[in-house]
Amino acid sequence: MKKIAIILMTVFIVCSCSTNDNVTTENDNFYALTEGNSWAYKYYAKDLVSGEFVATTITETVDITHTIEINGNTYFNFKHIVSGNNGNIAFPSNGEKNYRFRDSLGFLINDIGSIKYANNNYDEHYVGHVDVISFTSINLKLSAIQDVINIESLGDFNCLDNNYFLRDVSGNQLNALDHVYREDGKGEILSTLSFASDSEHYGEKRLESYSIQ
Repeated sequence: MKKIAIILMTVFIVCSCSTNDNVTTENDNFYALTEGNSWAYKYYAKDLVSGEFVATTITETVDITHTIEINGNTYFNFKHIVSGNNGNIAFPSNGEKNYRFRDSLGFLINDIGSIKYANNNYDEHYVGHVDVISFTSINLKLSAIQDVINIESLGDFNCLDNNYFLRDVSGNQLNALDHVYREDGKGEILSTLSFASDSEHYGEKRLESYSIQ
């Protein structure tokens, strides 16, 4: 069964709405786009009996390693390393992946113009397709409500919430709704993972530590 968790695992590379502007808002640095910034996350799985989220052995580190110029724009290279996954296909697999992003008028976009996040636009945005067979689309929409996210070891974060969801070929929204919470200048704090048919998420990726330059 296709899962909306694919948004959180592969939204970095799927095709989407493109922007061609050369104007950025990097001076505001909502997305903490600075070489040397780093984040460490741990994945949590929902216990079906208690309903609580329990820490797994799966961790992910994210480092901004360098910048690269592409068509006159500066992109930041994000190096992701996942480890500790012992075969759970509902979570990201072990290994290293690198993605290039920049801030484009409040949108975090990759090097082919795909939208990863929005911080000041409340319209619904097409992100990509789950596959070419079902034509199920991935979409995102910035919530108008700011949320306080508590990370036990780090305290409270005042976050914007991008909602991620799927639409079928007829435009109907599927059950699942995932969230990616970011705080201005701090980066991603928490994100959820859901199956397309379920109204409640089965997993979370929570910030464990970070270093901001």
